[in-house]
Amino acid sequence: MMLPRSNVVEASAIAADRGAPQRIGEVSRGKLSMAKGEPRRLTTSTQPRRLVAIVTPLYRLPLAEDEKVSMRHLREYLGQYDKFLVGPEELLHKTSEEGEYSDFALRAFPGRYFESVQGYSRLLVTEDFYRAFSEYEYILIYQLDCLVFSKDLEVWCRQGWDYVGAPLFKDYRDDPTAGPWVVGNGGLSLRRVASAREVLASRRLLDDPKERGAKTQRFSSAPFLRRTLVAVRTFLLERGFHNTVGWFVRELEKHPDIYFQEDLFWALRASRLMPEFNIAPPEQALGFSFEMAPRYCYQANSGRLPFGCHAWAKHDREFWEPFLLK
Repeated sequence: MMLPRSNVVEASAIAADRGAPQRIGEVSRGKLSMAKGEPRRLTTSTQPRRLVAIVTPLYRLPLAEDEKVSMRHLREYLGQYDKFLVGPEELLHKTSEEGEYSDFALRAFPGRYFESVQGYSRLLVTEDFYRAFSEYEYILIYQLDCLVFSKDLEVWCRQGWDYVGAPLFKDYRDDPTAGPWVVGNGGLSLRRVASAREVLASRRLLDDPKERGAKTQRFSSAPFLRRTLVAVRTFLLERGFHNTVGWFVRELEKHPDIYFQEDLFWALRASRLMPEFNIAPPEQALGFSFEMAPRYCYQANSGRLPFGCHAWAKHDREFWEPFLLK
């Protein structure tokens, strides 16, 4: 059962205050290798061949039938770009031996990051993940439940956003007309590598000290003790104690059972850690990708397909069927 995303964020903050927290550990970079506002302008020194790489996480082989469809779209529309498979070393060795994915380079990361969705989310808030692609201006995360319908990836890179993914809606099941909640979903997402690394190296406060300092359930029946505790918590949080991104990702590594969604970290918290972090607004993100309510999104996008989509088989497969490559 999918939790409402707003509840996920609140649960994360409460868990941190209970001592079950919100630096993923030092992730060894793989050695496998084969063959809000106006966006910032890219520098003229960017080399087109290093502008963007496509990064696809791999969890198992052989691929399921729907995953094969997603791979077919990737190769058909974006086959000319540098492509990487990321996964545990043993699995990537298998792809190397079979030769079916010789058009991909390989980047290995510890297997614990591919044992669950939670593990993968933790990987995508590690500095080492983005450092592995530091020769590129951008990476396009393309999970194997995505589709792409256009070769215009470079056009999206030239928009200059730090992050863009499908808009997430406030009430996508019953009434998507309530509007988008946040941009955007990480399954198909374009990310500026340098900006991601800057966010993860930030020394700014992660959360508002006063807001988080007051989130404690202790001493609810003893007002004086509660006020004292809140004051002490707020004081410490203001000075960065348990309130930095470094602390946050270290705690994620220590407590892998914590429910965490990496795309909400980038959508909601990155701009606090890097105020100039530019996320595409919903109306532009809609042209990039759909996830929830694709029929509504199609109408809102003037009857046009987006650059791509995420979770096509999960969210109204019937809508996407006519656009699948056979």
